[in-house]
Amino acid sequence: MKLLIVDDETRTRELLRNYIPWGDIGIDDVDTARNGQVALELALEWKPDIILCDVRMPKLNGIDFARQYRETDPQCQILFLSGFSDKDYLKSAIHLKAFTYLEKPVNLNEVRAAVEAAVILRQVDIKKREEEQQYQAGVDRSLPILRQEMVRKLVCNPSSAHVEPALRSQETFLISREGPYTVTAANLYWDPSDLPEDPASTQEGILDRINRHPRIAELRILAGFDSHNQLVLVLSGEYRSSYREGRETIEEVDAIIRELAGAAIDLRLGIGEPVKSIVDIPASYKLASLASALQYYANGGRPVFADALGRHEPILMDWEEVRKLREQLRAGHLDEAKGIIRKWTAYARTRLDLNILRLKDTYFQFLLAIMETAVHIGMADQAEDTERRYMWKEIDRIPSLDALEQYVFAMLDACAEQTENSDGAGSGKMREIVRYIHSHFHEKGFTIRSIADHVQLSETYLCAYFKKQRGQTIKEFITDTRMNRAKELLRDMNVKLFEVAVRLGFADANYFTTFFKRNAGLTPSEYRERTVR
Repeated sequence: MKLLIVDDETRTRELLRNYIPWGDIGIDDVDTARNGQVALELALEWKPDIILCDVRMPKLNGIDFARQYRETDPQCQILFLSGFSDKDYLKSAIHLKAFTYLEKPVNLNEVRAAVEAAVILRQVDIKKREEEQQYQAGVDRSLPILRQEMVRKLVCNPSSAHVEPALRSQETFLISREGPYTVTAANLYWDPSDLPEDPASTQEGILDRINRHPRIAELRILAGFDSHNQLVLVLSGEYRSSYREGRETIEEVDAIIRELAGAAIDLRLGIGEPVKSIVDIPASYKLASLASALQYYANGGRPVFADALGRHEPILMDWEEVRKLREQLRAGHLDEAKGIIRKWTAYARTRLDLNILRLKDTYFQFLLAIMETAVHIGMADQAEDTERRYMWKEIDRIPSLDALEQYVFAMLDACAEQTENSDGAGSGKMREIVRYIHSHFHEKGFTIRSIADHVQLSETYLCAYFKKQRGQTIKEFITDTRMNRAKELLRDMNVKLFEVAVRLGFADANYFTTFFKRNAGLTPSEYRERTVR
């Protein structure tokens, strides 16, 4: 702990500093000041735990110094010294919550005992505040989880016996127990090369920032992700599409949420119709989800209100169009194949199917037809289930109909390019893929997606193309590349094992050991012992 001694008498300062064994009572550092003004400047920077301060001093007396410093640090323990039995000073000291008041001339034993008692009190206070901070940190971590669970109950089962009693705690759940309410829902899209593919950590970060934002707290907005990974906000009050009915507030909330989500996330906010009571919240939530889905046809942008929904119908897969696509591809008619996809996109816009998974599935069927045709003409091996799942994951994170169409076009272009280069001229593309892997496999963030982006192919087509050309999967090739480099480094006894792991892009040396043993059948140390003599 730190002790500041403030006294205008040099002899008293030095006596107190040098003739009491402060370390024996828990004081680690001692400093002095000759008056209140110097003490204030020092204390504001140094932050003492205990101050032993004379009352009467030039420039700034002890009482005024303590009063000013108390505004910055109300927890500091202050002990006053004075050679005068002045009742006004005593009253001021009491008002400033001084720990004690000692008379001059000083008695070293009394000073030591008083400071020792102040140290104990300060330690108790620090421990108490640490416990409070730990408790508050636990509350801060649990609040987003509690609020998310409440959101899920409100949009699915608001009549639950647990809902009404829980909402009595407005400090926890923010929204009013009385309606009306407006629900918003937002679909979020991001590229795994920018953020983790698993949404849990990203969602947790977004909710944490939402729950800390002062304007969100001021508007008393309850936020959470539903079971479909939509961000759901429940607002007390009625908000509709006109500015006189609260549109400006919704646009403000939209801007805040977009900022908190970050530039890497494409967010589509839909707003449901206001409802009068808690039991009607699911109806507002359903409309909000549909309004969010409608933005898939408009490439996002401003929030969409439920009154914009209009007519929307299920999209029906036309297998005749799939057959035509195969025929055009086998005949090498790329423009005609693209025309079929453009026609399908125009049809999709007439239906405005708000079941986006069903919409995407129709394009997935076209993609499967492209892959099957590539197999048929010998441009790729038979697509495995893992490759099909890969392709579905890619289209699942596409945020708009236009982008979905462009993705299919990219697959068509890649297929056509491979057909044109079937005489071996495509080896340049393969060389670029291999070169990129050798140059970047050790870097943080290196993924198959980063390779695909570099050579301008989809992940799915890249995997199929690589396997066709090399006779092994791209993951197998990356593993072989890492293993070859690892063995090369291990043969150099001057390179430590953890350095080998770092150079190969492993953040954890233990994981590198596991990786090496799984692929080589022995640990890195065992390999080194056997190969280096």
